[in-house]
Amino acid sequence: MLINKKYFQIVVMGCLLGWLAFFLFQKLDLAVVDLGRFLKNGENIFNGNWRAVLQTNFYSFSFPGFSFLNHHWATGVVFYLVYQLGGFAFLHLFAVALIFATFGLLFQIARKEVGWSVAIILAALLIPLMAYRQEIRPEIFSGLFSAVFFYILWGWRNKEFSAWWLWALPVFEILWVNLHIYFFLGPAILGAFLLEKIIFYFKNKAEKLKLISGVFVAVLFATLANPFGWKGALHPFFVYGNYGYRILEEQTIWFLENLKIHHPSFILFQIMLGALVLSFAWIAFKKRAEFQWANFFVAGGFSFMACWSIRNLSLFGFFALPILASNLKIILPKISLNNFNRKMVCVGLAFIIVLTVLIGYWRYLPTANDRFGLGLLAGTNDSAVFWQEHNLQGPIFNNYDIGAYLIYHLFPSEKVFVDNRPETYPVEFFDEIYIPLQENEEIWREKSEEYGFNALFFYFRDATPWGQKFLIARVQDENWASVFADERAIIFLKRNELNKIIIDEFEIPREMFRVN
Repeated sequence: MLINKKYFQIVVMGCLLGWLAFFLFQKLDLAVVDLGRFLKNGENIFNGNWRAVLQTNFYSFSFPGFSFLNHHWATGVVFYLVYQLGGFAFLHLFAVALIFATFGLLFQIARKEVGWSVAIILAALLIPLMAYRQEIRPEIFSGLFSAVFFYILWGWRNKEFSAWWLWALPVFEILWVNLHIYFFLGPAILGAFLLEKIIFYFKNKAEKLKLISGVFVAVLFATLANPFGWKGALHPFFVYGNYGYRILEEQTIWFLENLKIHHPSFILFQIMLGALVLSFAWIAFKKRAEFQWANFFVAGGFSFMACWSIRNLSLFGFFALPILASNLKIILPKISLNNFNRKMVCVGLAFIIVLTVLIGYWRYLPTANDRFGLGLLAGTNDSAVFWQEHNLQGPIFNNYDIGAYLIYHLFPSEKVFVDNRPETYPVEFFDEIYIPLQENEEIWREKSEEYGFNALFFYFRDATPWGQKFLIARVQDENWASVFADERAIIFLKRNELNKIIIDEFEIPREMFRVN
């Protein structure tokens, strides 16, 4: 029976990781993700341009000297090194491995709290939410380090780890502060456990605060270990002070639903948030002495972040797993179901959950849109290849979405007008230049003359009202000719002697375009 149980555990863990991989193995559309810029950051740092990467918007010709703070510079270095080892597919696999590690740590906590059976059901239900963010971004490091902090602190609180493990946290924080702006989650998670100790201290003077207080101070000092010192440590609190462009991933679920933008993860989040709130409320009224304040503070923090911005839904999904498991252990202390046959019943229930989720997510699965796999989508680089093969020249007017793609393929021979980092451009740039020149033909002619645009390079699916209006105007504009278009990008060239040969050979008749 022991062998069977061990085999069962291995198979179950493999199935859970396979379920997670099913959502994560979605090929990347490089045209609209930040990955290309991260790789270019790493390349430039290795080539000695690290000062420019860290502090100036040197990829842009519209505001090349605009000062900003690159809080994820080390991610570019890591991604670039991994990419050099095995290309996009290997980099994609590396990112998935980090997410697997995050899941593994938090699943371990859930398993130890409520046993395999209940942990399996919770994990099967939450995995689609964990995988909501499928792109290769710096935040995968924040997910992993958040899990590491929580796992070490949970183990120390439960006397599974010695106190020496806590002193690893400042070391992890030094890495974290250079990888992603969410490094503040380290002190926040540690602070949650410190607050719990303080609350218990007032109830029981025997509680010892010296150790965890010392580690907390050390972690705070560790946030200074970045190229910008105290400015870098405080950057998360000021980054939104210069945001002149509304980003989809920064919006709330309810804002997007009002715009008729729906996703099954929105519903799943609201269900799990409700379950989390009810579980804490039940414990507070029924078993107040067992209320776990650190879990409550951590859950509250991640719930607030997910309500504030959909980019945080995955983080909520990860941490809902161990915290819900911990609450269930208090509510139903005999819920672990350690009997092997009962575990098989729970596996069956998890299978039913998987089928139910599949039905709800069907339209969003990589298998439903031929995107299942690793690396890049087929044809994602076609527009850049066309540009390079025919030696097209700028200055380029591009839209926000495709900026990182152009940086990856064309820099340094060409710089971008804008890219998808609103903090690297002044607010006035978006309010008075970028958006107005797409909405107003008079402003467009004025700015086109001022910047000397020779080409337009646009992400074809720009959903902004000004972007669509601008594309329609350019198709009808006698001064510009479309020479390339696919399902992602469209390239226009200005009608002049420099572009005449290319236009004569590749111009797309305007009758080929249709306004829906």
